[in-house]
Amino acid sequence: MYDGQDFLRDNRWCLSRRTLLTGAGAVGAAGLLSACGAGDPPAGQTAAEPGTVLTRTGDVPVGGGTVVGGVLVVQPEAGTFTAYDATCPHQGVRVGAPRDGVITCPAHNSTFSATDGARLSGPATRGLTEIPVRVDGTDILRA
Repeated sequence: MYDGQDFLRDNRWCLSRRTLLTGAGAVGAAGLLSACGAGDPPAGQTAAEPGTVLTRTGDVPVGGGTVVGGVLVVQPEAGTFTAYDATCPHQGVRVGAPRDGVITCPAHNSTFSATDGARLSGPATRGLTEIPVRVDGTDILRA
């Protein structure tokens, strides 16, 4: 006669502590990995499509720049605007706005010229990738 306890006595259906913890760890790791990098475009890709307004001319200081949607827009001289992919070619870390004409990657201190994006120093083996832009009134658009 079945007393309802046969299921509990059958060890085929019981999980060991090791199996339970391994499964829980795998689920947790999968959740963490799925969240990595969310919101930022992959290295080498920028979020802005041609014709997209990146920023306004008044928001980019002379001698400085601003990062918008994975694009670094700089104004090395008054009225001259250039843009670069804000991803460091070394390991894909986002670079910051230039200081004193130099763009620096916070990860390993690769440095680049704000004038032309050329590599100045550090572990990066090449300069920043230029992104074509155009000015329409006070808007800076991806060309």
